[in-house]
Amino acid sequence: MYENCIIRMNNKKLITGTIFFIIGVGLFWYVYQDINIQSIKDALKELKYSWILLSVILGLISALVRALRWKMLIESIGYKPKTLNLFLSVQILYFINLVIPRGGELARCGIVAKYEKIPFAKLLGTVFIERLTDFIAFIIIFIGVFFLQLSLVKEIFSTFKISPSSFQSKMLILGSVVILFMLFYWLFKKIGLLKKFHNKINKIREEIIEGIKSVLLIEKKWTYIFLTFLIFLLWLLMLYVVFFAYPPTFNMPFSAAVFTYTIGTFAFLLPIQAGIGVWHFIVSECLYLFGLNKEAGKMFALVAHTFTNLVYLIFGAIGFIIIPLINSKIPDRQDKSL
Repeated sequence: MYENCIIRMNNKKLITGTIFFIIGVGLFWYVYQDINIQSIKDALKELKYSWILLSVILGLISALVRALRWKMLIESIGYKPKTLNLFLSVQILYFINLVIPRGGELARCGIVAKYEKIPFAKLLGTVFIERLTDFIAFIIIFIGVFFLQLSLVKEIFSTFKISPSSFQSKMLILGSVVILFMLFYWLFKKIGLLKKFHNKINKIREEIIEGIKSVLLIEKKWTYIFLTFLIFLLWLLMLYVVFFAYPPTFNMPFSAAVFTYTIGTFAFLLPIQAGIGVWHFIVSECLYLFGLNKEAGKMFALVAHTFTNLVYLIFGAIGFIIIPLINSKIPDRQDKSL
């Protein structure tokens, strides 16, 4: 029975992943349907690859910082893993996520469990705390960006003003949405989904509280918090330095990178491989708000996304090759650390 449940869950994830992937590819086609190959070639010729290299280096540093932060969590439960194993597992995490959305988290836990002799379930618990920490940090960053860019946010919302001529049609749409909402509410209540949803929310709330308590129990909690925000800063700088690599974005302000990075992060909340399509659309639209023409914005999104994920593919593949080699030399390394 348990195996049947697992199979059903995997089938559900496969179907959901396929649907979202198709949506992502469709959105990618929508964004780039008017871009020809020659435009891409011209953009690649214009690139200053020294800035791309810097972006790669920043990405590797962020992976190292992420490994060090994870090491703090693992050490708090009584184990001392090698930093190199954790670093390579993070590279493999990024690689797997390009193929299976969120599958990299399980993969890195499996790898570290195998080579460091740490129970898989305990590693999974530390990963949950990591993801929870990142979520809280992102919410804080998002709120900060929202207020710092309040004038831009107001400008965005001003485009949705309703004119008198379209008021009737808008109200008709709004009324239809309300009726559909009430219908779904009645249906969900009838089949008991609302109770399940309420229980799920309560469980998430309890897990969040438990996760926060776990972080507070870390010996160097302020170091952990500093590393968390350092990771976000490095991810932001990875994007920002690409601005200097592409001539049309060379003179764009740092605030454009901050806003674009923050809003673009929402693309990775969906179970779509590397946020394909969604990230390109969001980034090009964000840069358009800062005065960049749409074609240049689309090209920047394509360049930044392609090189970032190319790095993940290369270093993830290297991680797969190296990690069994470095661990074959020393059979038992449970109590050793780099």
